[in-house]
Amino acid sequence: MSEEESKSEMITVQSSRFGELRVPAHSVIELPSGLIGFSRSQSFIMLEHKPPFSWLQSVEDPGLAFVIVDGAEFGDEYKLEPPIGDKDIDLQEGDDFAILVIITVRPDPRETTANLKAPVFVNLKNRRGVQIIFDNPAYSTRFPLWAEGQAEGDATTSNSDDSEG
Repeated sequence: MSEEESKSEMITVQSSRFGELRVPAHSVIELPSGLIGFSRSQSFIMLEHKPPFSWLQSVEDPGLAFVIVDGAEFGDEYKLEPPIGDKDIDLQEGDDFAILVIITVRPDPRETTANLKAPVFVNLKNRRGVQIIFDNPAYSTRFPLWAEGQAEGDATTSNSDDSEG
């Protein structure tokens, strides 16, 4: 199969939340170790939502999806050392990578939090990722997303039953 053919190959992903999805095979993100507590799911796709939010949908488990945010959304104070040389993702010095932060959406949007302590690094060259736990007290697993008084009518609360993460 030529490189062009493999880039255009489509796969079908079942999702309990979004139904049947047809996505390019090359868009799958492989997490060889899975996510903490979800080691059996190792293949995911990213689905755009309402910026800055996206979904990380498991390819193997239709019921498993996480709300995520690009780590850059947390500003210059959220600087993390990438896992250079990690065997699972083969991240090398100078490689482009993304930092995905998992969000826990709560029924009361003011209680929605971000897990800054255990982000997912994705090597953009090979689309392989790994979740890293940072032992830094400055980063919380329940960092409040909204300042007091924010998020009253925020669009991200439309799926308030989604509390994975």
